Amino acid sequence: MTSFPPRECGIATFARNLVESLEEVDHSLVCEVVAINGGRHNYGKRVKFEIEQERLESFLRAVDYVKKENVDLINVQHQFLLYGEEGEFTIPFLRKLKECVRGPLVTTIHTLPSSPSLGEEGTIKGIGAISDKLIVMINYAKDLLRKVYGIEGEKIEVIPHPIPLMPQTPVEEAKSTLGLVDKVILCSFGLLRRDKGLEYVIEALPEIIRKNPNVLYLIIGKTHPHHKRREGETYREGLALKARRLRVEKHIRFIDKFLSLKELSTYLAATDVYLAPYVGEQQVSSGSLIYALSLGKVCLSTPYPYAKEVLGGGRGLFIEFKSASSIVDTVNKVLEEDKLRRDIQHRAYEYGQALTWPRIARKYLELFKSLIL
Repeated sequence: MTSFPPRECGIATFARNLVESLEEVDHSLVCEVVAINGGRHNYGKRVKFEIEQERLESFLRAVDYVKKENVDLINVQHQFLLYGEEGEFTIPFLRKLKECVRGPLVTTIHTLPSSPSLGEEGTIKGIGAISDKLIVMINYAKDLLRKVYGIEGEKIEVIPHPIPLMPQTPVEEAKSTLGLVDKVILCSFGLLRRDKGLEYVIEALPEIIRKNPNVLYLIIGKTHPHHKRREGETYREGLALKARRLRVEKHIRFIDKFLSLKELSTYLAATDVYLAPYVGEQQVSSGSLIYALSLGKVCLSTPYPYAKEVLGGGRGLFIEFKSASSIVDTVNKVLEEDKLRRDIQHRAYEYGQALTWPRIARKYLELFKSLIL
């Protein structure tokens, strides 16, 4: 139960990689998908039923469909915005699913507020009560589920966010392919929304450019569909306006598309410094950050929980929340100090190699089989 390609979102990509990797490591396995729609999509044969995201009755009809199938286990990918406007359909949906469908229910949690609203707290507690197992991607999230939401520790599994196998293209070759020769590339990618904090990088650019005049900042990704429905392209337009006011527009390039893995690999290969300046501390997973890390990129991030766990041990550097000056100091330091940069790249690459999809899929499969057998 998940969003699924061709829907363009990180969880859809995650879900596709998961089901394909599970079937690769166990050829006897058959994974079928109930897809949560945020619009009309042309799915392949793997998708057996479609849910209209804005209609509770559509979620409940999905349960009626699944209970007719010979299902051994259900895995729900959960992010609040997939289940109604703010996650309000989650509990009635999961409750009916548990009542009507035999077999274990495993929920993978992608968003976990550390200071939840009453609605968010009730939803996560309900997920914990109804699910047989919860999967989170960092140890911090497990501690949060126990301490903030009162969920028993033995119900929670920590399985890291995996990364796809991506080609190791040399930096200069990738830059040549993209027409970026002689540029120092800063990059952020992922669906655009206000909590990404990209405006602070733009505010930092004048000082960065003063020391590094060949810098080009790539902002890669479409606007998040949920935010686009609410406010259109105002965030992207605001970023572009800020760049013009600071006279750095020639040092920024917006790539307004959802990249294929091949395209993404090339852009990341061309990157010198990857930036994740999130403004809040709610993130407990980030596909974009782990992708960059796994390619041995120097990653700079605000210290939100997921970043603290994966960039610890010298695998990256931290910048202060909502601080352009911190970005200036850290970016300039990395670009000036070759040894520091090489050391971070080496540690990042080594860490990422343990997180490839086949390895992580085996962890999922071990958990699923332990619940079925």
